[in-house]
Amino acid sequence: MLKWIVPVSRKQGVERESFFEFWRCVHAPHVANLAKPVRYCVTFFDSPGTLGGPPTTDEMPYDGVAELWFRNFEHFNEAFGEDRGGLRGIDGFGDMIEPTTDGLFTTENIIVDSETPEDACKWVAFVKKGDGVTREQLFAAWTDGHSPRVRNNIARAEGRCLRYTTSHANHGAEGGPWDGVAELWYTDADAAAKALPPSDEPGDPFPPLIDAAATVILQGKEIVVVS
Repeated sequence: MLKWIVPVSRKQGVERESFFEFWRCVHAPHVANLAKPVRYCVTFFDSPGTLGGPPTTDEMPYDGVAELWFRNFEHFNEAFGEDRGGLRGIDGFGDMIEPTTDGLFTTENIIVDSETPEDACKWVAFVKKGDGVTREQLFAAWTDGHSPRVRNNIARAEGRCLRYTTSHANHGAEGGPWDGVAELWYTDADAAAKALPPSDEPGDPFPPLIDAAATVILQGKEIVVVS
């Protein structure tokens, strides 16, 4: 399954709440009808995320993220072809946002799965590999070393964390700002702030391989458009 992740930033002067309402009520249904993805959700960010402590920054480089699942690239190309940029203009959404240049094509890994309520807090980390690290090295450490530790921490989180996935940017050429995305769903924002960090176990091979200073963590609410 191919997962396309597209971070979105609104233009200066576009009011936040009206932007979210337009995206949810107008643009998202248009995308669903045109692209016919297997699954489609959008997440509206409301604050920087944490790693079990205070946020490392107040910056909000993105207002939201769109995630669309396709069977494969053939399915994706049937939906958009080479004119996927035109999708932004079908309803005026493109006039409200900055150019979406940070998208990535990924494979999703579901590590912990559970039903998530509509008011769950969704925590999203955009991950960049460190200098000299290959994507293969990053993904191997993520899958074999880091994710099992996160799963163990979730088991100790007393039900505060409900779901955990990773998405590895292993389709297409490298060159974008992100090499993958980690996502966790918590019962609410308070639970996200109090929950265990994604991994606090010794020997984790993953942290030394990422550019921690470049990592962006945001949180908000997810809206499922196509389930």
